[in-house]
Amino acid sequence: MSSARPLSPAFVRLPLAIAVLLAMLAPWWIARMPSGRSFPGFVVPPSAEHAPEAAFFKTRIVNPGSPQSKAHSATLVEMPGGSLLSAWYAGSGEGASDVGVYTAERGADGVWSEPRLAISRERVTQDLRRHVLSLGNPVLFADENGRLGMAFVSISAGKWSGSSMNVTWSSDGGRSWSPVTKLVLNPFVNLSSLPRNPPATLIGGGWAVPIYQEFLGLFPEILWLQPGRGGFSATVSRIAGGMSVFQPALVPLSGKRAVVLLRDAKPGRQSLMATWTADGGKTWTAPTDTGLPNPNSGVCAVRLPDGRLLCAFNDLSKGKGGKRENLRLAISRDEGRSWLRIATLEEESGREFSYPFMIVGADGRVRMVYSAHGSQIRFAEFNLAWIDRRERGEGL
Repeated sequence: MSSARPLSPAFVRLPLAIAVLLAMLAPWWIARMPSGRSFPGFVVPPSAEHAPEAAFFKTRIVNPGSPQSKAHSATLVEMPGGSLLSAWYAGSGEGASDVGVYTAERGADGVWSEPRLAISRERVTQDLRRHVLSLGNPVLFADENGRLGMAFVSISAGKWSGSSMNVTWSSDGGRSWSPVTKLVLNPFVNLSSLPRNPPATLIGGGWAVPIYQEFLGLFPEILWLQPGRGGFSATVSRIAGGMSVFQPALVPLSGKRAVVLLRDAKPGRQSLMATWTADGGKTWTAPTDTGLPNPNSGVCAVRLPDGRLLCAFNDLSKGKGGKRENLRLAISRDEGRSWLRIATLEEESGREFSYPFMIVGADGRVRMVYSAHGSQIRFAEFNLAWIDRRERGEGL
């Protein structure tokens, strides 16, 4: 019997080199220090009073009769004139090759247009000149001139941990989109940066986009898209370590202050966490428990015109562990340190309602999209008068 051949030196050196590289980069990756980044501060609309109106709440299905069996992770933006654009990913299943990003518009008449395919996997493959398996997690934002941006992920290997973030632009209200550009955000072959919640506008232009990482742990971060040479610059800073909190919901409180609500995947904790900054996002407090039980699912929050904070989340208060069978609203009058549940938007045993995405319109009304039953994108709209009644316990 012939003896086994010894391993070649090159075969031994390659894994060793990879291990050394990971060891060198891991401390930086865990910390994500914000050196060299600009933190200009957040644009916070001044507190304002709007014309009195009767309390109202209404819902619609954005994609009725959708042929796709999976529709998820919807986003929403207000455009000039008050029209709305929503986007989400849809296909035969999460991570499937037929998944694309779809959009629908709501005009002044309050009617949603037929959904249409805005970004396909084939188009992204062509634009990036690389193989793409699937798409996901679109997030829309708009500048003061009405130009729209869309951040989304493309998956080239595995699932979400093998995704990369891209951006595209529209100057015609989302009817057409510029060639897709891949954002290079980290040294680990740019893997696993995903957007999720509404961006915050920055002083001087640009956006703070809440994102998260699923590579070598779970981490909440901010993508800073700011004016720069060639159009804009893209840098990232870490909100918190610990490797269990992620999917940040960023709510500016003033020019330099903000609060972030966090989904927590730590076994046994099952609660939303919160962290605050007082220097424009450069540093953050250690995450603390909000007192809102949550089954490790997405959360969204906004600042209302009167300064109160509104949160949409899946609740575990009735002891239903590990499920997303309800969608509730909570209000805070102390910048997110304590919360009061005020309404149940959805609740049905055996069904899922998840990934709320909220914005506050120029008229002070709250608009929200969220996933329902796995294949529906639902839209909810309500005003401050309705929130006030709910906070007083009326109509609960």
